[in-house]
Amino acid sequence: MMRALGVALGLVLVAGCRGVPWQPHAYETAVRVEALDVRFAPDGSGLLTLKLEVRNPTSDLALITGVDFELAVDGRRLAVGLQQVEVGLGEDGVPRALEVSFPLVSQGTAGGVSHLHHQVRLSGGVLLRYGPRTERRATFLVERTMELPWLPPPEPMLE
Repeated sequence: MMRALGVALGLVLVAGCRGVPWQPHAYETAVRVEALDVRFAPDGSGLLTLKLEVRNPTSDLALITGVDFELAVDGRRLAVGLQQVEVGLGEDGVPRALEVSFPLVSQGTAGGVSHLHHQVRLSGGVLLRYGPRTERRATFLVERTMELPWLPPPEPMLE
C-alpha cells in the first residue's frame, strides 16, 4: 500500500512538470533573431527594431511576457531595455514571429558621423510564462558588422 502511494505521488509530480524543462539548454535555441536594425540620429533619438522567431521548447502552452536586450557597438554598451508584451505561444516547435521596437536616447550633438562599419553585439532574452507561477527566459545573441552613419558620443567619465 505504501509503495502504491509512493508511485502515485511520483506520477502526479512527473505529470505536473512534464512540459516545462528545467534544463537551461532547452531555451538556448528557442529564439532566433531574424532581423536587426539600429539607428541613431544627431538629435539624440534612435531606434532598435528586432524581428524575432520564437519557438516554445515545451509541449505546454506559453505566454511571451517580455523581451529584454543589451546593445553594444565596438565593445561599448550603448543601451539596455525591457519591453513588456503579451503574445500567446503555441505547442512545441511551432514558430511565432515577434517584432519589437525600442526607442534609444542619447545626449545628441557632438557624436561621430561615420559611414564606417561597426561591430554590433546584441544579447537578450524572451520571457516565457507557463501557467500562473513558472517563468523561463529564452536567450539570444547576435553579432554583426553594420554600417551606422552616426554614433552617440561616449559618456563623460566621472572623476
